[in-house]
Amino acid sequence: MRLLWVEILKLLAVFGVILLHVSAPYVVPFENTGHWWTGNIYDSLTRWCVPMFVMVSGALVLPGAHNIPFSRFLLVRVRRILVPFFIWSAIYFFYRSHIKGEELFFTGFLPMFISEPVFYHLWFVYMLFTLYLFSPVISAFLNGVLHKFAWYLIVIWFCWASFLPVLHVPLNLETYFMTDMNEYSALKLSGYFLLGFLLREAFVRDKSHLVLLLLVFLTGGAATAIGTFLLSLHTGEFNHFFYNYFSANVVLMTLSLFLLVKSIFNLSGKNAAENTRLTALCSQNLLQKAGSCVFGIYLIHALILELFRDESLGFVIDHTSFFGTGLPPAAGIPLFAASIFLFSLIVILILRAVPGLRNLIA
Repeated sequence: MRLLWVEILKLLAVFGVILLHVSAPYVVPFENTGHWWTGNIYDSLTRWCVPMFVMVSGALVLPGAHNIPFSRFLLVRVRRILVPFFIWSAIYFFYRSHIKGEELFFTGFLPMFISEPVFYHLWFVYMLFTLYLFSPVISAFLNGVLHKFAWYLIVIWFCWASFLPVLHVPLNLETYFMTDMNEYSALKLSGYFLLGFLLREAFVRDKSHLVLLLLVFLTGGAATAIGTFLLSLHTGEFNHFFYNYFSANVVLMTLSLFLLVKSIFNLSGKNAAENTRLTALCSQNLLQKAGSCVFGIYLIHALILELFRDESLGFVIDHTSFFGTGLPPAAGIPLFAASIFLFSLIVILILRAVPGLRNLIA
């Protein structure tokens, strides 16, 4: 039960990704309407999801990656990440060519797989595997130096990835130090990887501090939503600057939620009564099973979203409809996301139970 917080964060993060993708159609194009604000609020409150995945990965991988032989470390990552990634990329390629009717040919799959994500959400796997390739070296550095040097890197990363863009975009002040790498860059997201390692043993005990963390998270979400509205209103079109995964508001949301969940669901150091309460609240085995499916849920959820929305399964679940029942977007968006999450989880659990598919699918 020591790593209960890891399972909770992974599940929250993958649900956040789904909610983000479900709400995204409402924010583009920009319209100062109630529906746009609904999508903007949900999207703003989930911008931490990808950084959280990276932080949790750093917390799990970096403490001991330098002690694992290179060949074993890479083989495990290839088997657990690249093999399912390749198979699901092929599935999405088939979906695009045979179901969506795009003019794609079988001979074009491998060149596309190498050059670009086959489906929009698969960019994350390229980024994550890149970070894993550097993990043994990063781990050796982090475990061999004083933490003040690692925090120095974090400060440099924050100034480079979070502060300088503020000069460049809202203030329209060009600087030669700016980078042209986008928010999907492994280098720009690497700060979260390091932060996961540095904060892996950090816990907040004082209840008033936990409330403060919650307020910081909500403030970051409000700043994201309001900042996106004001900047979009100023430019006359949707502007995603405050949505960027390394923007200061998203950094605050990610760090506060990371510490909040870790502190609430960390069972080491809690007394017996608290352990019993948390054990009764959620089953460890159930959480571990669901947590082991998170990568698979991430890979399959975009397909489930499309099948639900396009009535490919014989029924419609989308932003405003649930099995024929009309819903306002404020209720339809989270219900749509929850349906995708549960259906994806069930499918992955079934696939993982089939002999021979467990390590091939997710």
